[in-house]
This record gives sequence, C-alpha cells and structure tokens, in this order.
Amino acid sequence: MPVALDKINGPSENGSAKSALDPSRIEPMVFVRYSVPPSDPDNRAEYDAWLERVNFLCDDLHWLLQLPHDKFWCQVVFDEGLHKALDSFLRYCPRCHENLEHLPEAGLQRQLELCRLVFLTYLRMSTHKESKDHFITPEVFGEILYKWFLFDIPKIMDICSLFGKTNGPLLSKMLGNIFTQQPKYTDDLRETMPTILQVLSNIAARCGVLLETPGTAPQKLAHLEGAMTLTSSDFQDVLLYLSDTALTLHRFLDMYPAAASVFHQHNFCSVLANFYECVMPELAAQIKQQDFRDPSTRKKLARKLQQTRKSLVSVFHTIVQHVCLTSVLENVNNEEVVTSCIEDFLHTMSTVLSDRRFLAAYESMYSFRDNVDLLLQASSVIEASQFEYIQAAIDLAFATYGHRKSPRGDTNTGGRTSPDGAPDSSLGAGGGTGTQTSGGLPDDFQTEDFYDDGGASCARPSDVELDSLISSVRDILPHLGEGFIELALEELGYNQEKVVSCILEDKLPPSLVGVSIDLPRQERASHPGDGQLDEAEDLLASRKNVFDNDEFDLFRNKTVDLSKVHIGKKNQWVDLDDKSTIQAVRATYEAYGSRDQESIYDNKQMYDDEYDDTYDSNAVGADDADSADELTNNKFLPRVLMDLERKKARNEGRTNDEAPDDNNIAEDEEGEKASKDAFVADPAKLREQAEQRRQSQAARGRRGRGGGGGGQQQSRDVKGAPKGQGQSSEVQHNRRVKQMHKGQRHRANADKKMSKGMF
Repeated sequence: MPVALDKINGPSENGSAKSALDPSRIEPMVFVRYSVPPSDPDNRAEYDAWLERVNFLCDDLHWLLQLPHDKFWCQVVFDEGLHKALDSFLRYCPRCHENLEHLPEAGLQRQLELCRLVFLTYLRMSTHKESKDHFITPEVFGEILYKWFLFDIPKIMDICSLFGKTNGPLLSKMLGNIFTQQPKYTDDLRETMPTILQVLSNIAARCGVLLETPGTAPQKLAHLEGAMTLTSSDFQDVLLYLSDTALTLHRFLDMYPAAASVFHQHNFCSVLANFYECVMPELAAQIKQQDFRDPSTRKKLARKLQQTRKSLVSVFHTIVQHVCLTSVLENVNNEEVVTSCIEDFLHTMSTVLSDRRFLAAYESMYSFRDNVDLLLQASSVIEASQFEYIQAAIDLAFATYGHRKSPRGDTNTGGRTSPDGAPDSSLGAGGGTGTQTSGGLPDDFQTEDFYDDGGASCARPSDVELDSLISSVRDILPHLGEGFIELALEELGYNQEKVVSCILEDKLPPSLVGVSIDLPRQERASHPGDGQLDEAEDLLASRKNVFDNDEFDLFRNKTVDLSKVHIGKKNQWVDLDDKSTIQAVRATYEAYGSRDQESIYDNKQMYDDEYDDTYDSNAVGADDADSADELTNNKFLPRVLMDLERKKARNEGRTNDEAPDDNNIAEDEEGEKASKDAFVADPAKLREQAEQRRQSQAARGRRGRGGGGGGQQQSRDVKGAPKGQGQSSEVQHNRRVKQMHKGQRHRANADKKMSKGMF
C-alpha cells in the first residue's frame, strides 16, 4: 500500500504525491552482507571470498547512490536486504582505532572505498532536501525515519564510532538534522540510558566490583566470589568490550553534544567516576597477572586500557562542559540561569570527590582551575572560595595518583609533579614514604606513589638495559627470581631503587601481591604479530638518507634505468664552434665590464651639508701620496713592472749628449738587482717601513695641531660664563670664528675622499 504522506516532490505515474513512495517502484536487488576481514591474509581462499563480498557491496552502493531522489527513497524504505547489508557492516566493520595493516594493499583500498560509500548512503538518508525540486517536507521526513526504522540509537552510536574521527563535521550536521526533525529519537535516548548503565554494571560485576547505582544507598565495595578467575581469553573479551563501549560513548557525545543533557539527567557522571575508580585498578592488575601466550598481547591490552581511560574521562568532561560551562557562556546576561548552572557544576564535582583516581586522571587531562576562571568571569555573584575545597581535593588526589610529567624546574625534588609539570609543594621533600607528609597524606596512601595504576609512565628500556637492571637488583637481593624482578620493574617505572625499597619495606603494589618471588623469567620469542622485525627489515626501516625514494634507490625502487648509470665522465662530443654559451653571458659582461673609468671623476659634486661624516675620523686614503692618475695607472701594477717603469722614466730624463758614467751604470745595475730580489719582499723590512710611515704621519699631525707650541693644541673658549651674566669679548670672538669655519674640516675630508675615487 502507498504510504500516507503530506508531501514528497518527485515524478509519479498518476500525478498523485502519495504514489511517489511506493514499494512497487523498488528494483529487485540482492545486497550481500558484510563479513569480518580475515585475520590471516595468507589464507587465500578466505581472503578472496571476503574481497569478493566487498566488491559486490561497493558496486551495489554505487548503483544506489546514483538513483534519482524518489527512487532512492523507495529503495531505502522498502528494501529489507539493503538494511540487513548496512547493519552487517555496522556490526562487523573494524573501528577506526583498530589496525588493518595486515591486509594487502588492494584489500585495504577496497575496504576504505566501502566505508566511504556506506557513509555517503547514511548521509543521503539523513538529508531531507537535496535541491529545490527534490525534497521532502520536514514533518514527512521525520515520520519516514522513525516509522521505517531507518535510524535508531544503537545504529547512530555505531555510525559515530566508525566515522566520528574522519568525518566529524558532516556527521555532526547529520545527527543534528536527525534529532531536530524527529524529536522522538531524544525520547529513545532517555529510554536507552538504563541499558547503558546496566552495561557498566555488568562489566564491573565481571571484574568483581559492585557499583553504586543512582537512587540507592552506597554499598560497600566487595569482590564477588570467583569473579576475577577469568581466563586470558575471557579477560581480553571484557577489556575489548569495555574499550569499544567507552570509545562509542565518547564519539557520540563529541558529535552530538546536545545528548549530554540526557546523560546528566540520569546522574551518569557520578556512575562513570565510580566505575573508573573501582574497575580501572582491577583491570590494570589483571593485565600484569594474566599469563598470555603472545608477549605482544600484554602491550596491546595496556594500550587499550589507556585508551579506555581517556575515553571515559572525555565523556565526563563533555557532559560537564555542555551542561554547565557552555550554558553559562550562552546565558551570560541571565543571572538566574548562570547561578543554576554553577550550582549544578559544584554539585557534580562534589559527588565525585571520593573517587580520587578519577579526579587525578581528570586533572591530568583537563584543568579544574581553567573551569573555575571561566565561571568567575561569567558571574560576579560567586566567589573563588566556593571552589577551594574542590581544588584542594583534586590536588590531593593528583599528588597521590597523578601521572608524572617532566618537571620544568629542579628535577631533584622527588615526588609527584603538579599538572603543569612543576614540583608539587604539597608533598614532602622525599615525595615518597614517611609517616606523614606536609600534604597530610598518611603512610598507607603514600605507598601508592611508587606506581602508576595505569602502567608505567616512562618508556620501556631496551632488552640490554632491562637485563642490566635485573642484574643490579639481583646483586642486592639474590633470592628473587628474574621474572618477579621484571614484573616489579615494569610496575614501578623501571626504577631499581624503588623496587629494592618496596621489597625491603614490604610495601609491594597490590598487583605484585601473591606473585611468587621465585618466578623465573620468560624467554622472549619473536612472533609474527609481536611487531618485531628481523635485522634486515630493521636496518631498512631505520635507514634515513636524503636520496630516499629517488630513481636510484635500490632499497625501494626495483626498476632502475641502467642507461643513466656510468663510471667517470660521459664521453660526450663537444662542438668547439658552438658559441651559444658565450653569447648567453655576453650581455652580463657588457653591462658590468665596459664602464668608462674616467667618468667616475668627471662628475664634480658640490658639498652637501647633509654629508655623512661618520668615517671622517678614519683617514681612508686621505694621507696616501697617490693621485687619481696613479690609481688608474700604477696602483694595481706588479712590483717588477713598476720598477721597470721607474727605470725607463730615469733613462728618458737624461739628455742625449750626457754619457752615462760608471757610477750611473753601477747604480742602475744595483737597482735592477734590487728590484729582482724585491719581487718577494722581506716581511721584516715591510714592517720597518710601515712603522716609519706611522711615525712620520704622527709627527706631521702634531706639528699641524700644535702650530709650534710645543705640541699643545690651542684651546678656544666658546662656552663662556653662565647664561644671563654677559660674555667677554674674547668668548664672542671665538664664537664668531667657530661659526665662520664650521664645516671646513668636513669639506676638506670630503674633497680628499672624492679625489681618491670614493664617490
């Protein structure tokens, strides 16, 4: 039967708007269902079957997206096979945080293409208006979505988990349109909240913990009988299920923050903090106590646990941010709303003060002081003293359970550091054990300071360094097994001093209680999934060179053009008659090599009063005996040629009738011999001549300044008496002389420099 609709634009057979959406108009298509990618790509049959399914789905979704507006909606509404195929993809597709590098390149590309097509399909299903001619009225659109179950809350959360990281802006618009056009989805979310709370309770029960549920009296935390006797396989399932749940909630609230108010109405923040406080330490302890066949499994689960921690804390922050802080910024002018939001914020933070591990994790990611500063700026009614007790509780929790950060100041203070990296002043100088610290932490709680309840905060040392640490501890405590020492080092951040101190004082972390001290060390084997590479692959991976990935890189490029490889210079024929290179640079030489040297001195400039006399005190060429002609002629001639020029000038100066006597001949021969010997001058003689020139210049300067007055410079008084008392005739005369001759020295120096070719 046709669906009763108010209006849907599109072509119809009889002109009726209702017949545009009819089951008779769908195409008989068979959509295959998606399956999990094979874990072993070497199994060719399984991989080919999976790849064939992916190819079929890609082709079918391509066809679906190319349909016109009305036919697309008929296929989407009435084709059950399409919905089963899409649901199977949402169920079995690996999430974006899972690794698919084991797939071959062709399979990985097809997987990414299928993800893109599925997202575009859901995006078109959430759009009620594609153009001016193809649209659905908002009321009818909401009715179609809800009546035909095109979307529901679990499906929306799966879409957020799959596409929230890579398609955030589009997905946020998509969810906003769905919840806006159909408000019943918000009611469905409220009805889903008890199920989400029950999921957390079930996970806690598997970990041996009873949670405090909202509306009930606080229960004493107790371990259930046999609850943590899980096999390693069951434990992995619990941790992976929790990681997927936490990441899904985080992505959903990140894409649609308006849903935070629904979570807040069910006191989800207090339940989440309680869950974190009780379950996270148990999971961290089980990771270290479980016996895994594959050594890489422990590292993988530790990363999953750390990812779960961040997701849970981010969920709490998103709820508080949207419900309290964002509402304050949006209603700054409404004092009543601002006060209500601040009280709600105080109440929410007060309910989680007993969960100290959670407070420490929250403070390590988000600063409580920043939130307080924001609220104080938004309202003038509240005071900072109202937040002091919460800040004190957070500081105390962080001092006990907070993650260490690299301190910016003195690193010898010990103990934990504050969230900004500075040493925490609330702890004692030792920052560790003691009967009582300045922060008021008793000795029972200070033992927590020796370890992080989420794994080591420092990087794991190499195998050689780890063997050295184990040997150092065994030298002091030879009765311990190497396996027990390795677990203790991993638990206490690979600090051998803390390991020895904890063992001697009998203050081991809870995860090491019950572990045999004679535990032998397990041999590390190389497994395919261990992430370890053989020696050849490791060398190639660590090789860094500026010629990587070029055309001659034999490590990454198997096809190299050998015609371009040769030894020595290429035997290329050179055409000596080819003057193209000379012609190319001729313009440059003509521009810079043909300037007339005489033109430098032809332009006589008048003295400028703005002349820069910075270098006048340095006699740059001013005291040289050379003239401008000598600069252009003999200045740059070699010494031998200059001697020949002088000899030629002396010979030409003699008269023709004057016969050279023996003395002149001897003098010429001696001068010629001296000029030949002086081709390479003696450095000692050069220094002696330079000293004589300096002394003669100094003597001339003293004679010029002193004027024969015994070397004393004549002083002219131009300052005179203080203003208002009159000046003598001598002072007035000196001032007139100074005014008359002002600039004379500057002009003289300028003329000298101009004559030497400086301008």
